[in-house]
Amino acid sequence: MTSWTVWVRGRFAGRSLRKAALVLVLVAWTLPASATTIAILMPPPALARRLHDGLGEQAQARGVAARFAYAPEGAGEVQIAQVRRFIAEKVDALVVMPVDPTAREEINRLALEADVPLVLIGQGPRTDWFAGRVTHVVPNDLVAGRLQMRKLAQMLGGVGRVAIIAGSPSDPGSVLRQRGAGEVLSVSPGLRLVAETTADGSRASARAAVGGWIARGIGIDAIAAGSDEMALGASDAIEAAGIPVGQILIGGADATADGMQAMQDKRLAVTIYQDAGTQSRRAIDDALGLIRREPVPQYDWVPSELVTDRMSTTHFSR
Repeated sequence: MTSWTVWVRGRFAGRSLRKAALVLVLVAWTLPASATTIAILMPPPALARRLHDGLGEQAQARGVAARFAYAPEGAGEVQIAQVRRFIAEKVDALVVMPVDPTAREEINRLALEADVPLVLIGQGPRTDWFAGRVTHVVPNDLVAGRLQMRKLAQMLGGVGRVAIIAGSPSDPGSVLRQRGAGEVLSVSPGLRLVAETTADGSRASARAAVGGWIARGIGIDAIAAGSDEMALGASDAIEAAGIPVGQILIGGADATADGMQAMQDKRLAVTIYQDAGTQSRRAIDDALGLIRREPVPQYDWVPSELVTDRMSTTHFSR
C-alpha cells in the first residue's frame, strides 16, 4: 500500500494572470500500485466540495486509485503542467474540471497525442465532434437558463421588467445559460429586458452592477443571474438600497450551500440544481469505459432540476 503527498511550487514570470501558484498534488486514496489510476484535476476542494468528494468516493467504490491535483481558478498554465506530468507518469485516464476555458483545447490536444482517455467536467467543447478517447460530463446549461427564466416569468404572472446578469463570455456554460434565458424572454411578450451585463461569476461585480442600475432609477421586477454567487451579489445590492426582500425576484443557478441558505431566507426565488453526485459517478464510469475502449457518449448530459423557496431544500443541500 502506498500513500504520498507531493507539493509543487510553480512560478510563471511575466504572466499577468498571476505571478505564482501553489499546486497541491495529493494521492487521496491508497490502493495497490497495480490498480487502475485516474488523475483528477480541478479547482481546490473548497470551490467544488461535493464534486471533489463524489469523485473520490466513486473511484474508491470501483477499486480505482484517484490522484488529485488542484489549481487556482484562472491558472490554466498550472493545470496544463499538471496534465503533462500525469501523462508522463502514465496514468490510465484523466478527469479534468478546467480552471480556465482557454486551457481546455491544449489539455484535449495533449491527451489526444498521448492517447490517454480524457473526461472533461462542466465545460463542453466549441465543436460538435472531436477526436480521441474524450467525453464531456456536462450539465445542460441551455436547459438551466430556460428553466430559470420560465419560473421567474411564471412568478411574475407573465408581465414584468427583467434584468440578466451573465457569467464570463468565455465560459461556454455561462453563454448557454444566458442564451436559454434569452430564448424564454423572446417568446414572452409581457416581459421586457431592461438591463443586461456580465459579472464573470463574481458576487462583488454583480453587486456593483445592480447597485448602478438602482442608482440610475431602472425599474426591475426580476433578475436572472447565471450563478448563485452573482444572484447573491444582486441580493446584497437590493438590500443595501433598502428595497424589501422579495420585492425584486432573483434567480440563481448551481444550488450552492450559500444559495440554499439564501433560498431559506427568501433572498433568492429560484435556483437550478445540477447533481454533483451524478456528475461524479458518470465521470468515473466514463473514464473506465474509455480505458477499456468501450463506446462512451461524447456528451454525457447531467440533468438540471428547478429549486424554489416553496420546495423542501433538504435533498438539494446534501
